[in-house]
Amino acid sequence: MMRIIFELGKIILKLLFVIAGAVAAIVFNKECADGIGKGLVFCASVLIPSLYIFMSITAYMIKSGVSDIISKPFYTLSRVMGIPKEAVSAVVLSMIGGYPIGAGCVELLFEQGKISESEAVKTAYIAVAAGPGFIINYVGRSLLDSPEAGNILLASQIIAVIITGIIVGKTVVCSPPPSRNKSIKSSENALVGSVMSAAGSAFGMCAMVVVFSALIEVISSVSDKNTAESFSAVLEVTTGCNNLAGKYPLYVTAFIIGFGGLSVHFQIFSALKDIGLNKALFILFRIVEGIISAVSTYILLMICPIKTAVFSSAEIPLSAAGSATIAGSGALILASVCFIGSINTRLRRIGYVRNSGMDRL
Repeated sequence: MMRIIFELGKIILKLLFVIAGAVAAIVFNKECADGIGKGLVFCASVLIPSLYIFMSITAYMIKSGVSDIISKPFYTLSRVMGIPKEAVSAVVLSMIGGYPIGAGCVELLFEQGKISESEAVKTAYIAVAAGPGFIINYVGRSLLDSPEAGNILLASQIIAVIITGIIVGKTVVCSPPPSRNKSIKSSENALVGSVMSAAGSAFGMCAMVVVFSALIEVISSVSDKNTAESFSAVLEVTTGCNNLAGKYPLYVTAFIIGFGGLSVHFQIFSALKDIGLNKALFILFRIVEGIISAVSTYILLMICPIKTAVFSSAEIPLSAAGSATIAGSGALILASVCFIGSINTRLRRIGYVRNSGMDRL
């Protein structure tokens, strides 16, 4: 009975979502058109030029087997994260290439039979990160005018990915395929297949960016500036960083980068369409990653305070908080640790770790 009610609720929510979208498209036609235009410009001028070649290269690395050689120095991560060593390349490449790269690698590894579906799901929970180019060049240099701030954000992102991976390793179990075949070869040319695979992934990413760009434009037209900026941070990471970086402490920007934004999440869902990913659990782990990234940034700023002019016209120390105390810092860290520990316990209790069949919505 409860299952029937749950399924009925899902259908009703989907129906309401469709109706709301149709109404918004009619009532806010101009705003939607403006948002779509901005999204297309962003895809053409920023997203595709910065990611498409790297996506093709990483796809070729997976298809040709080069990734297996590159990943060998990082096999220790596979043990602490509870993923097969074949999947380490997805985690490493995601930290180098940016958010969608990890998902693309996971999909290719699964298609080649190198990892099972449950292993692919577990790896997909971990292999989500912003690349150095986005963090250091765009956020650090362009938005904050501080390469040092970009370096701290990058360090906190790496820390957050590793700790989140350990949490996933302890809370989510997966089963290997009955017989792991490492010598599977595709009949297609590896280079041609990589380019075509990257093209499909890039198209899916751009489609999500355009939709969320239109949604942000509609929200901006019906709400005040602060509300619109807050929603933008949840919906789209680039817009969120652009709106909030420099206006709030650096650890807020770190959380935005660690969380990634729903637009990135749906890009990843699109790339992993053939894998039974639990979307709610995926978003929960992104929240955890955002919190760890924020706490790491807070601690790093206490250890290595930097100076920047992002908060005012005069240079002031950029530390964890202007009125921070040792007691307050300890309380923040302790609260974050307790929060993460409670998530670990809850995941075990509700049975996500006992039945891999629950890893689907």
